[in-house]
Amino acid sequence: MSDQFEFHPTGLTRSQFDRLSEYADRAETISPGHLLEEARQHLEQTQQAHAANRMINVRLASAIVDVIERVANVWDSLSANHQTWLAAAMLYFSSCDDDEPDFDSPIGFEDDVEVLNSCLRLAGLNDLRLNSEDYDDA
Repeated sequence: MSDQFEFHPTGLTRSQFDRLSEYADRAETISPGHLLEEARQHLEQTQQAHAANRMINVRLASAIVDVIERVANVWDSLSANHQTWLAAAMLYFSSCDDDEPDFDSPIGFEDDVEVLNSCLRLAGLNDLRLNSEDYDDA
């Protein structure tokens, strides 16, 4: 295994990785409980936005929050490096300012899944990874 796989998530676009790296810097000062609360608030905003735009994939957003909750439950067993990247993925989800705007299209959460899955893979939490196609409502 190369060093690249041991220290940071891979398989992301440059834009996704750059944004994730910015969030990693911010995430170091935010508790996992606060990150989880931000994710839950973003899900609530998603549900509200869905009332006006039925194309928003609430089921996928809900599945992401479920995974974030499961990660929070094993937080203390993760290395500091894995915590940093997973916290960054949580911030990525909670932000509307990412590669694909969450509330503008039916694929708005697919980039969030890609980022989260990359961080889960890095942490060895492959069983928590999501397949966004499983949540397509079309």
